[in-house]
Amino acid sequence: MLLTRPVKIFPQQPAAVRMGRVVKLLRHTLVWSLLAVVVLVVGGCGGLNRNMQSTVLSGRDLVAMTDKMAAAIASDTHIAALTARGPIVIVLTPLNNMTNEIIPRSQGDIFLHRVRVLLTAQPSLRSRFVFVLNPQTYKHLLAQQGLARGDLGGQAALLEPGYALQATFYSDTKANGYARSDYYLCTYRLTNIVTGELVWEGTYEVKKAVTASFLE
Repeated sequence: MLLTRPVKIFPQQPAAVRMGRVVKLLRHTLVWSLLAVVVLVVGGCGGLNRNMQSTVLSGRDLVAMTDKMAAAIASDTHIAALTARGPIVIVLTPLNNMTNEIIPRSQGDIFLHRVRVLLTAQPSLRSRFVFVLNPQTYKHLLAQQGLARGDLGGQAALLEPGYALQATFYSDTKANGYARSDYYLCTYRLTNIVTGELVWEGTYEVKKAVTASFLE
């Protein structure tokens, strides 16, 4: 004799009950979706420079800035009058960084040395502008070669700079949880070391802005 267990048959639930469960499920899914978006937003706002975006000065700024400064120096009428009497001897000073960004000394030097390279790239310019090492770099060079200043002749043999090329960078930063902007004012000055006269000054201005990105 084959014994079978009784099968309990559940009646089909009313449509209203099924619809209520569907609504509850959708509501539950929506809540978790909103929580996921909140987490993503908070994580995305942790750093404004996302997706390789940045408000710092770039290589493109470096090229545009130094091209402009070198061209302005080479074409300035007052400087032309000075170099007409003979080449002027220039020393570079370290970049004076007044911005909110850290610019290492080695990177800051590029902003001045590229101007120097451009001003000595052509024979017609090399006859007008002569650059010498600053005293600290010159002493370091002698030490590297194992030389003393006296080994190279008297003080009269040393080419003394008459002018200094200086650069000072400023910035105005505005930031909140959603965006950041930086306005940069980069100034270059050619100064007579003996008299303190400001012979020439040029500026480069740029504004950069980024917003928080929620998508990686």
